[in-house]
Amino acid sequence: MNGPVRPVIRTPDQRIRVFVSSTLRELADERRAVRAAIERLRLAPVMFEFGARPHPPRALYRAYLAQSDVFVGIYGDSYGWVAPDEEVSGLEDEYNLAAESMPKLIYIKASTHRDERLTTLIDRIRSDDTVAYLSFESAADLEDQVAGDLAALFAERFDESWSAATPNCRRRRPRRSRRFPSPTPRRSAARATSSACEPSCARGRAG
Repeated sequence: MNGPVRPVIRTPDQRIRVFVSSTLRELADERRAVRAAIERLRLAPVMFEFGARPHPPRALYRAYLAQSDVFVGIYGDSYGWVAPDEEVSGLEDEYNLAAESMPKLIYIKASTHRDERLTTLIDRIRSDDTVAYLSFESAADLEDQVAGDLAALFAERFDESWSAATPNCRRRRPRRSRRFPSPTPRRSAARATSSACEPSCARGRAG
C-alpha cells in the first residue's frame, strides 16, 4: 500500500524503552542510578535484574535490544565473561548488536586498572562519531547526568520530527510563552496557522 506513512499510535503502556548495558556485579550501584534516572522520566528501563527468563542469555539480550529505543552503556574496569565458543563478552556483544540507528549514550567510569579488552572496546567507541560518551566518577554523579542526557536527546528528536513533518513550510516553531495563552476559537486558530505558513510556503512554490 502506497501513500503517506502514518505516525505510530502507541497505547499508554508502551513507553520508550532504554536498554542498559554493563557488567552486573561490578556496576550494581551505577545500574540502580541509571534505572532511577530512566524511571524519573517515566521511561521503561530494560535490564536483566527484572527476573529470570527461560532463554539463553544471548537470545535474551538480542530480543531485548530489538525491542528497545535507546542504548545506554556503562563501562568500568571489567570486560566481562566470555562464554565458551564465543569470541567476545556479552558486554561487547550487546554494543555490537545494537542497531546503528539506535541512539547510544555511553558512560565511562574513571579507572586506572581497566581490562585490556575493555580499553580496546572503549577506544573503538570513542572513534565512532555517532556515539555520545562521557566520563564519570561515581554512581552519585550518574543519575542526574543520564536523566539530563535523555531529556536532551528526546528534545532533539522532537525538533527533528517537527521539521520533517513540515518540509514545505520552513517557518520557525514559535517560542513558548511563559504565560498560558488565552483560549482561541478553533476556526480562528486554523486561520492563524494558515496565514503564518503562507508567506514562506509561497516563496517555496515561487522558487
